[in-house]
Amino acid sequence: MPSLHTLNRRSLLLAGCAASLISVAPGARAATPQSQGKKLIVVILRGAMDGVAALPKTDDPDIRAHRGALIDANAIALGQGFALHSAMPNLAAMYKSGEAAFVPAIAGPYRERSHFEAQDLLECGGIKTVSDDGWLNRALQKAPAAYAAVSIGPSQPLILRGAAQNTSSWSPAVLPEASDDTLNRLMELYENDTVLKASLSSALGADSIAGGMEKTNMGGGRGGPAQYTPQLTAAGKFLAQPEGPELAVVSLEGWDTHAGQNNALQQRFTALDAGMKALKETLGETWKKTAVVAISEFGRTVRVNGAMGTDHGTGGLAILAGGAIKGGRIIGDWPTLKSSALFENRDLMPTIDARQVFKGLLRDQLGWAANDLDGKVFPDSANAKATGGLVA
Repeated sequence: MPSLHTLNRRSLLLAGCAASLISVAPGARAATPQSQGKKLIVVILRGAMDGVAALPKTDDPDIRAHRGALIDANAIALGQGFALHSAMPNLAAMYKSGEAAFVPAIAGPYRERSHFEAQDLLECGGIKTVSDDGWLNRALQKAPAAYAAVSIGPSQPLILRGAAQNTSSWSPAVLPEASDDTLNRLMELYENDTVLKASLSSALGADSIAGGMEKTNMGGGRGGPAQYTPQLTAAGKFLAQPEGPELAVVSLEGWDTHAGQNNALQQRFTALDAGMKALKETLGETWKKTAVVAISEFGRTVRVNGAMGTDHGTGGLAILAGGAIKGGRIIGDWPTLKSSALFENRDLMPTIDARQVFKGLLRDQLGWAANDLDGKVFPDSANAKATGGLVA
């Protein structure tokens, strides 16, 4: 039986999909004491975030020659010569309180520059060939306990597709809400149908957990300062439930900045920072046991293009946050911005494999076995050793 793309009550009723619900929403299961309340959230920043703009190495002697007007003059100094873009003061505060860390010059094994291929390979955990299942779904099949995962978005992303059945998805609704009278009539209609009644109850339960997100401003439009807050808030509400899932995946669009990058990233960074703050507040006490990793499919070119933007690159940036993260530090090696050190004389050279970070979080945060990570979750990846010490 395929895994559920759990529908909220609006899409359930107005799209007429009640009969297609076939699984159980997050929270409708026994608690998993083996996890000790620990959580992991994977945030995919789709479109290739410019990691050098987010976290410039301001003391690199070549950064100004390559970047010029794309350097944020008000970036917040963190240490080790790095600074964080001034639109992310909440993440800077988390860094200084030991709740955030940054991994520059990170990339998967993919070395081309197609968004679609790179995202698929990032999510399936492959090197050259895209599989039909995702690495997080395979991880669930080898989990040390009965873990569950939820994705926040209109469809199940590749990272969670596969044979594991303890996955679901929730999406903020976009159509008018059905009335309580309609809901009650549907519940009465399915009163004697054990399958459909359970499915309807699951969908309504998921919508209730998400907290009526459909009634809020769904982000203020493209580029708005709250555009990522609904998704991250919903993830926090699911994971904060006493019997909620241990894992969540959130997809955030809008990071392809070929032109006018300064204005575009000012908006995106502001929205990401606000979303991370909302996530922390929504998780409450659960934040202390939560690890978050935010990453793009690849980075961007080091040099500025003619439209005051950057093009598809290689080495990017991973953002780690959460009370479980051993923060206040920069993780990995900086390759420098010397022209001779750039990948193909244009991109930041990767110095750490994204799979190493994913493995380190799965192993040390939620207890996956190293041999499963190397052979099953990320096939043929024994050379990409799990990064240790990411969580406290």
